[in-house]
Amino acid sequence: MVMPAETKCGGNIAGKRERARPECFEAPLPADPASQLPRNSVGAVLLVAAALKAWQVIHSPALPLGPQGIPGFEPALIGLELFLGLWLTSGASPNAARRAAIGCFSLFACYTLYEALAGNTDCGCFGQVHVNPWFTFVIDAAVVLTLLSVAKPGGKDAVGARWSRRKWPVAAALLIGLLAGVGSAVLHPKAVETVNGLTTANGGKLVILNPHRWLGHRLPVLNYIVGQNDGAALGNRIASGNWVVMFYHAGCGECRRTVPVYEQLAQREVISGRRAHVAFVRVPSGSGASPRGLFHSSLPMHAALDASHQWFARTPIVVELHNGVVRAEAVGRRAMNSAWLVPR
Repeated sequence: MVMPAETKCGGNIAGKRERARPECFEAPLPADPASQLPRNSVGAVLLVAAALKAWQVIHSPALPLGPQGIPGFEPALIGLELFLGLWLTSGASPNAARRAAIGCFSLFACYTLYEALAGNTDCGCFGQVHVNPWFTFVIDAAVVLTLLSVAKPGGKDAVGARWSRRKWPVAAALLIGLLAGVGSAVLHPKAVETVNGLTTANGGKLVILNPHRWLGHRLPVLNYIVGQNDGAALGNRIASGNWVVMFYHAGCGECRRTVPVYEQLAQREVISGRRAHVAFVRVPSGSGASPRGLFHSSLPMHAALDASHQWFARTPIVVELHNGVVRAEAVGRRAMNSAWLVPR
């Protein structure tokens, strides 16, 4: 019997099996462009979104709050988007990056769907660039479906090779994300409680409205309401008598559905022979949304909170006043009907 000859990459020699030499391993498979393109595109979208949010934070007179008034939420979200965007475009650990992006955009899709169903005209996903939540939801859902459908990247050898070449971009992404998160906690000033439900931050430039703390107190924003009606400032007019005042954002979907309820209330007051004591006060925001088409009656009075502060509030807020003192309040969906009003 003839023994097999020794080969370059190992074989049986005298019944012994020789270990394969390093040069015998297969070279790492090149990355599949078809799987790289979706990841790079998604990473680019995240980086653009982070850059637009960062621009808004830098040029805003007060650092914006996140959903439900969470301090530092926006800078932390910027850090997350930078980290995930650089991770996706670096090509390191592509399977893990792909799974992380699927989870992240699934959460984004849930949020933008909620904003769209609420009727809001801007989700704030791209800073001062106003994008309809329905359009953003379609993008988020398309990203999730695309990442689920693409083939997984190459084997472990290919992953290891790419990681060794691209570990520094990923390390930089992690550092940027950590710095953004720490910076949001350090630089964002803590809110300081003031009198009667007005909470201030950023040296008093940012004012947070807490209507549930107004009950039994004089409406704390009376001196900040600007707008002329019959020659007298509205803030002075509603300080006496019985009034229903609705605070709204121009781009708020719930506000758009709530306005007709209180326009009808004003009409009922006029029909019953009384003067309409209903007022709408716009809460300024950085969205630039216009109240055009929001109102259909000229009976209520209209004004706005002054521009000397940046106002944060969950709208709509509706309060019932007696001589300037808050007797009842309703926020959000509760304000969308007038059943909560105290009988006059």
